[in-house]
Amino acid sequence: MWDAVDGLAGLASPLIAYHVALRVFFLHGLRKLQEADSARSWPTWESLVARAGGQGAERPLAQLLSEVRLPEAHLQGRSRSTEDLIALSPSPAVDRRLGALVLALDSVDESHDLFEDCLERFSTRHGVRGEYYTARAITGLMASMLAPLETDRILDPVCGSGGFLVAAAQHAAAGSRAGRPPALHGLDVNNEARHIAMMRLVLHGLHADIGLGPVDSLHNGLTPSSFDVVLANPPFNMPNWDYNDKLRNHAWAYGPPPKGNANFAWLQRILETLNATGRAGVLLAAGAATGSRVGERLIRQRLLEDDVVAAIVALPSKIFRHTKTAACIWLLSKDKSANPRWGRHPRQGHVLFIDASRTAERVAGRQHVLSRAGADRILRTVSAWRGIGAEAYEDQEGWCHSVTLEEIAARNHDLLPTRYVKPTAPTSRSTEIEALTHELYGHFDQAAQLERRLRELLEKG
Repeated sequence: MWDAVDGLAGLASPLIAYHVALRVFFLHGLRKLQEADSARSWPTWESLVARAGGQGAERPLAQLLSEVRLPEAHLQGRSRSTEDLIALSPSPAVDRRLGALVLALDSVDESHDLFEDCLERFSTRHGVRGEYYTARAITGLMASMLAPLETDRILDPVCGSGGFLVAAAQHAAAGSRAGRPPALHGLDVNNEARHIAMMRLVLHGLHADIGLGPVDSLHNGLTPSSFDVVLANPPFNMPNWDYNDKLRNHAWAYGPPPKGNANFAWLQRILETLNATGRAGVLLAAGAATGSRVGERLIRQRLLEDDVVAAIVALPSKIFRHTKTAACIWLLSKDKSANPRWGRHPRQGHVLFIDASRTAERVAGRQHVLSRAGADRILRTVSAWRGIGAEAYEDQEGWCHSVTLEEIAARNHDLLPTRYVKPTAPTSRSTEIEALTHELYGHFDQAAQLERRLRELLEKG
């Protein structure tokens, strides 16, 4: 099956090949729904199998796949991959590869996991820049850290393939007596990603409002004070984000974000959407936690003074194929007092720091991922600190430390976890190298930002 997908990628770009393959996986997973409602989508899985077996040779498989229609009014019209499919349809070689994939899949009983695997496979093998999808290990961890409830309104303002929405719904349903999913909302500027997200949601039996069309939520803003939970993986260190008059004159609650980096623009947009007890999980480049530019440091100071930063988790480097930039998870909360949405332990005036930079494991080739044990330990630590579950929290050398806002202010409002989590003694040479590497990547981010700013000033004369 994967040989057929890789063979297809040899005939077209990997991006086109995997978008085509996702449609095949989607129709395979949808076949049982089609039995109950034959009008739900066309073509049916049976029609693909028949064509792959040599019947209806006058209709190329690519042309059949271009006719897939999702049952959502917001997604009407052709996506980019539909246009790609129509362009590919005259190719006999493409038709043979698609036929091989269909026939290989036909012997598989369940395929929603294969749809997920296809997304993951594309990201780890071919994902670059904006063309990648957040790994399930990360979406599952961040959703669990926020512990969404079935009554919550949940948003991902850069929903991509919908991974955070699926993970949040699954977590909420697992803790629900009624087993009903929460209200899901997603936005994305990429229409192709919105199609993929809708296919993913349909396969999981979920519904989400993903807007009337592609939306640039960074520039257009979001509905203020309306969501209980926000999950997001915005582009890291976005340099050219069109800092126009509209954004320059926007009433940024914590200060205007730097022109050459959108990290704190995303963070503030997300905070604007949270209601009085709302909480958010945001994946940001490590440089956002430690950047030395005056504007960034001032924004961090104001965020801390407003006590909306709950926890910062330093992730291992090299776990995102599309970038070598180290990353941190920011857990934000508008209310850290003891309440049903937060937990039993009030944590006003404190920030939890976790150094999980040494929890990676190597998989195929040189690819690194966040280990299952590392993700489980992060979740247990955050849950214990908030007072969710029976486990008691305590600081752990080399792992976590709960720090007062006064201590953070004394360190110039730096939020990099390695500044506060003491390494275990004695520190092995490899452990020390890994910690210093993670910190160095943060400095690389700062250097890149300063270089871009210097070039802008030089070009202006």
